Amino acid sequence: MIRRATILDISALAIMLNTMHKETELKVPQIKSDKLINKINELIHNGLVFVSIKDNKIQGSIAGQICQDWWSDEKYVGDVWFYVFKEQRKSDVAKKLLQTYIKTSKDAKMKIRLGHLFSGDMDRKDKFFKRLGLTKAGSIFVEA
Repeated sequence: MIRRATILDISALAIMLNTMHKETELKVPQIKSDKLINKINELIHNGLVFVSIKDNKIQGSIAGQICQDWWSDEKYVGDVWFYVFKEQRKSDVAKKLLQTYIKTSKDAKMKIRLGHLFSGDMDRKDKFFKRLGLTKAGSIFVEA
């Protein structure tokens, strides 16, 4: 089941995001717990957060916030996280989360922008996003 996240999901989302952070392939700064909790809370109240739930456990989540390019007043929904636990990756959890996210953004008359950073299997993720009608736009480079 896909549903909007509530404040009752904050702890489970924090655990999930810590797991996501541990799976990064590049070295990333350590999570600061109070910032993590504050951002989850902010997005639940002012952004767009969906969770996939099965047997009262979060299987994955996608979250976004309203953004603007520095050169335009047009708003879009930019992702903050998109993560599915490893044991759920062969299921349709990611597809359903992303479809719900896209539909909700379209209903709000906003386009979306998604990124996948710091993790592996980039080609597979690119193909997944393309199958769902998204277009790849560039790359990101970091100082490792």
